[in-house]
Amino acid sequence: MRKLISAVFITALLCMSAPSVSEARGAVEVAQKYVGTNPTHRRTKWCAEFVNFIEKKVGRRGSGSAWAKSFLTYGKRVSQPQKDDIAVMNRGNPKGRNGHVGYFVGWAPNGKAIVISGNGKGSKVRIAEYPRSRIIEFRRPA
Repeated sequence: MRKLISAVFITALLCMSAPSVSEARGAVEVAQKYVGTNPTHRRTKWCAEFVNFIEKKVGRRGSGSAWAKSFLTYGKRVSQPQKDDIAVMNRGNPKGRNGHVGYFVGWAPNGKAIVISGNGKGSKVRIAEYPRSRIIEFRRPA
């Protein structure tokens, strides 16, 4: 039942049409079209390549790197994320160079961030919830 409520909530967030300040030319909407696929055709660690792919689709340069944490220098750091902002996360050792990156969709009722990203379970683009403690920072593309 909890997964059903969460799925309904995520669907409602994705359907919201009110534009955010960042607008990001619909980065989440563009990324959503790839859920369940792997448009990069890579087998491992391709979340940053997916975000770069979407950034190019919406007319921006992206970080130009295959490393998730490269997005820590991309755009502007924000403390109040909005739909289409980029969530940069730790993966494994918080002080290590490995990370994860995706697009912020909204907040789940349980306080977790809803993020659409590549390299999810099954090596596909997916929408998932992540604890706030895992997120290093949110970035607003310029």
